[in-house]
Amino acid sequence: MLNRRVLKLILALAIPIVIAWFFIYSQQQATVEVAKYKEEQKANPTSSGIEINNYALKEVDDHNRIHWQLIAKKGSLAPDNKDVKLDEVKVEYYDAGQLKMKLVAPRGEANEATHYVKLLSANGKGVVAEGDGGKNKFRAAVIELIKKNQFLASGGVIIESGEAKVTGDQANGTLDMTGPKNFKIIGNTHAEIAVQ
Repeated sequence: MLNRRVLKLILALAIPIVIAWFFIYSQQQATVEVAKYKEEQKANPTSSGIEINNYALKEVDDHNRIHWQLIAKKGSLAPDNKDVKLDEVKVEYYDAGQLKMKLVAPRGEANEATHYVKLLSANGKGVVAEGDGGKNKFRAAVIELIKKNQFLASGGVIIESGEAKVTGDQANGTLDMTGPKNFKIIGNTHAEIAVQ
């Protein structure tokens, strides 16, 4: 009778021990499989990104008129976020359907969710902004288009308006339909004004 009780006790204790051993073994196997999957994914990524020819991003008003649009020859969309790398970029601002200002850049970056745009120079070509029928121009190595038509330009900023030319290291202001407004030019500023 004693042997039977001992046998029942051993069986009763063995059940939780087997369950605990199975749980620990499963946890270790899962850790090994996750590590293998991460190594395989790192060695062979499923997608390096999506390339789009003639990429476009725009904003329209309540009457379906274009407020501004970005057009690029090629856009490369990152697979894990909304950032797009752009080649041969043009940004156009409209007022009542009429083109009022354009920016041209060899390269750029844009975020589809926030509409943040960064225009970049490349191969000796800078970023050029032109407004008011070509009367107002400014150039820089980098122009960031932030919220509500605000911009930040850096890397050798050159602003030309009529007979005036101003250069500096950085500039910020607002992109108005007639061209840049409320400029603040910072660092090594130089101005030339032609009098006629």
